[in-house]
Amino acid sequence: MNRKKVLVTAVKTLVTVAIFVSLFVEFGGGTVAVSRTGFVDGAIFYRANPAMPGVLGRWKARLTGAPLPEPYLALPGGEVCALALEGGQAFVRTEDGAIVKLRALHHCVDGRLAQVLAGPDESRQVPVAEATGATVWVEQQGYQRVPMTFADLWTEVRALDLSVFVPWVLFATFIKLLGILANIVRWQVLLAGQELYFGFGWLTASYFVGRFFGIVMPSTLGLDGWRLYDTIRISRKPVECATVLAVERITGLVGLLATILIFMPFAELHGRGIADLLRSMAVPLAAATLFGLMLLVRPALFLPLIRLVPIAKVRGFLDSAVRSATAYSKRRGALLIALLCAVFGQLTTMAMYFGNAMALQVDGVTMLQVFYAAAVMTLFTFLIPTAAGEGVREFMFVDLLGGRIPTAKAFLIGHVGFWIEKLLLSFQGGIFLIWAPKSYQRVTREDLERLKAETAREQRLGAPAPSA
Repeated sequence: MNRKKVLVTAVKTLVTVAIFVSLFVEFGGGTVAVSRTGFVDGAIFYRANPAMPGVLGRWKARLTGAPLPEPYLALPGGEVCALALEGGQAFVRTEDGAIVKLRALHHCVDGRLAQVLAGPDESRQVPVAEATGATVWVEQQGYQRVPMTFADLWTEVRALDLSVFVPWVLFATFIKLLGILANIVRWQVLLAGQELYFGFGWLTASYFVGRFFGIVMPSTLGLDGWRLYDTIRISRKPVECATVLAVERITGLVGLLATILIFMPFAELHGRGIADLLRSMAVPLAAATLFGLMLLVRPALFLPLIRLVPIAKVRGFLDSAVRSATAYSKRRGALLIALLCAVFGQLTTMAMYFGNAMALQVDGVTMLQVFYAAAVMTLFTFLIPTAAGEGVREFMFVDLLGGRIPTAKAFLIGHVGFWIEKLLLSFQGGIFLIWAPKSYQRVTREDLERLKAETAREQRLGAPAPSA
């Protein structure tokens, strides 16, 4: 593995670790003194004002001089525990007048505020009735992306009803399998557009082997790397095979952006930073979708731009790829099928995460909100470099749905999806390798690197690709 690949792997690993640190590690926090009377009668508790705009809205208000609403609303003491159970953040006014985050669940018993810390330096909880004096001590929630601990996750896992969880996870797995099959159909159609004809069974086996390699090895022999290797090994047409994957990526991105734009008006996730950001970028997203469609339908329009690329090797490959892609401009039917498969595949991914939400018996969000969160999550797995998308899945569901549902459940919606995709729908490739022809069993990283070098040399010389 060369230095560049080591660096890429290291960066992805660090980003993944950083995301999990932001989700689970608390910075600051501690204990604060509050009024005992206020704790009992509920006069010192608050919640965030839903009318307060997100980060972008606050910046805009500061620039325009528009007034902002009060950041907090009074919260009756009897509703503090219910808010915390739903994943919301409760606040408390301290004795010195500051309003800070409260780790409310640690003070709740049977759905009501009933216990406080035994003292300023104590972690032991005592019933509030036993606390003496005008001041009691409570736990302040420190800086953390979301108020969640490993104990919260374990509590949710222990509370799972397997009679509900297992059927819904199987449903989610089946739905995602349909999406994978649609992706294989798209691959087959696009290969045929380059006059490369492969059987559906062969492509299915190759696809699942690629998914398996994506689990057990670094990114070099991932899904796309394996499929490129496999099709070039058989066809000896590297440019065409690479073009197929490039066009497939474009159709997938177009389908994803179109899905996000369609579901955006119905998700009703106002006040969420990422949701607000995407809503403000609706026009650029629509423009990117249109650009992708033009790239598919009229790739020759972009040849003048390619001539401006300064690196000769990159310019030559892009020129060959665009010229190969022009084959699809005369096969609109193939492009339409590929786009429909891309949209269907994205919808099945969204439905899989909805199945996960049902498996976890989530209340408080709608199906459309889960669908939209899943689509946004998919987009950010492309934008943020992490190990197999891990961390991004959980972070996006926590950011978009946390507060409407318990944060731990929002985390698990994404995390269960990871295990469905990376285990339940990838181990089949390993089974195939056991029974596969020796040409599959003997594949090594060196084989792929050699084939890439030969492909690059063939592109420079314009000669047929050597045998793999």
